This record gives sequence, structure tokens and C-alpha cells, in this order.
Amino acid sequence: MAFRNILDGAASFGAALVTCAICGLPAWFTVVAVRAEIAPIWACAAAGGLGAIGIILALAFLRKGLAGVAPTRQRRR
Repeated sequence: MAFRNILDGAASFGAALVTCAICGLPAWFTVVAVRAEIAPIWACAAAGGLGAIGIILALAFLRKGLAGVAPTRQRRR
């Protein structure tokens, strides 16, 4: 039973890493493009929104990982 919770927690930590990659990389490259004057300045707002969503999701997955909860569940099995 405890081994399952460890695996569920590891899956949640993995989901947090994937969330950071999916949301963080496009946001970072958008900021870099705006600084290089390739993208318009309003793109920073979209990058900020994507970054904020990514941070919220990553923190939620990290909280689940510390509690041993799978990413798709609300409670431990």
C-alpha cells in the first residue's frame, strides 16, 4: 500500500516537471522574442498568463506529490 503512494507521488512530481516544461519554455521564449523585438510587446501579457497558469499547476502537482496522491486523483488510494 505504501509503495503505491510512493509511485503516485512520483507521478505527481513528474507531472509538475512536465507542466513546467510545457508552460515555462514557451513563456520564456516569448519573453526573449519580445526583448529581441521580434514579437510585439503585448505578447508579454500572454507569456505572463501562461507562466502564472504553469506555476499554479506545478504547485498543485508538487502538493499532491508530497502527499502521495496521483495526479489524476483528489485523495490517496
